[in-house]
Amino acid sequence: MLTYLREDKILFTCDFFGSHIATTDLYVSDEGQVYEAAKRYYAEIMMPFRTTIQKNLEKVNNYTVNTIAPSHGPMYDKPEFILKAYHRWAFDEPKNIVVLPYISMHGSTRQMVEYIVVALAKRGVTVKQFDLTVTDIGKLAMALVDVATVIIGTPTVLAGPHPNVAYVAFLANALRPNVKFLSSIGSYGWGGKTVERLEPP
Repeated sequence: MLTYLREDKILFTCDFFGSHIATTDLYVSDEGQVYEAAKRYYAEIMMPFRTTIQKNLEKVNNYTVNTIAPSHGPMYDKPEFILKAYHRWAFDEPKNIVVLPYISMHGSTRQMVEYIVVALAKRGVTVKQFDLTVTDIGKLAMALVDVATVIIGTPTVLAGPHPNVAYVAFLANALRPNVKFLSSIGSYGWGGKTVERLEPP
């Protein structure tokens, strides 16, 4: 729910346009820092509601807004900054970028990842790799905002995907990015059900 104070043209937006940042600045002072924090907030919390966000962005266009005051993060005294960012995140078609979260227990899955990265780079495709032994999951969520393709790399553990990969698949299904293509690669020595367990419901 949004509240508009007509007299001062302030839009109180609750979670909408929020950012994962705590600062003593009342208003945005470092747009680069806030952009990243707002994109992370969008990715982790708002992305599953993209169609609702699209409708609400169209409603906001009907108002003259001097200030946006979200419940999380600093206020925007230049609202066009966050409005343009949200418009890109919610409306733009995914880019020809591959996100490749992976984990490798004995090196074979890593070899597959390295091969795919080189092959795609030769074809002009940008690949963002995420080694799940060290990845900040919020940064992985941010990467999902813009990409057309996700390739998941996993070894087989007890007849299924590695637990870190299973969590990433669960997260991606929950966040519902605007991904067009999904694939998985991996290795196993004695069979398993990794692929069918990673398939979206």
